[in-house]
Amino acid sequence: MQLHGSTEGNLISAIRSANRLRDRPVHTDTVKFWSDLIKHAQNQLASCAALPSDELRRLVVDLELEVARRPRGRP
Repeated sequence: MQLHGSTEGNLISAIRSANRLRDRPVHTDTVKFWSDLIKHAQNQLASCAALPSDELRRLVVDLELEVARRPRGRP
């Protein structure tokens, strides 16, 4: 996975996209990117490499919720 900008910035963009596309089909690669981004941010939080961690944790939770809302089996 290649990020452009900060982890926080990527999370914000992903959450905005997920909100905008909430009831629409999303390509599986997009959902995979979002999931990989969540894992990347969680790894940063675990290694204490991310600051401020409270804000990053909130963004991770927000994106996790958006990914969990996605219907399974969509293209």
